[in-house]
Amino acid sequence: MPSYAQSYEPRVRVEVYFPVNDEPIYHHYLDWLIEELTRLHGGCTVQDDLSGYYLSRNRNLIEDRIKVIYSDFQIDWSQPAEREQVLSYCLTVRQVLLENLWEEEILVSAYPVSHVRP
Repeated sequence: MPSYAQSYEPRVRVEVYFPVNDEPIYHHYLDWLIEELTRLHGGCTVQDDLSGYYLSRNRNLIEDRIKVIYSDFQIDWSQPAEREQVLSYCLTVRQVLLENLWEEEILVSAYPVSHVRP
């Protein structure tokens, strides 16, 4: 009987919900994020032209166009030091985007995934 534990590699998926905007600064930081994830973690996936909704600070329902950019880090979520490392990275990316884009909020998430090995 095969050992399924040996058939999977632990990873952490980091997702950035990036607002679509025609301003040049948004294109700059989108390119930066794609290059950052690709160079540091071997690649990323971009899902284009998705609808998102959120409540603004004054409680208005806002429809937003977003891209979801994600990458799987070679980190094991079950290891506290590795989990801390990726969460710190997520906070840094979020802060850079909030400081440079005209947004109330930027969602960055991280969660464990597994890749199937041959």
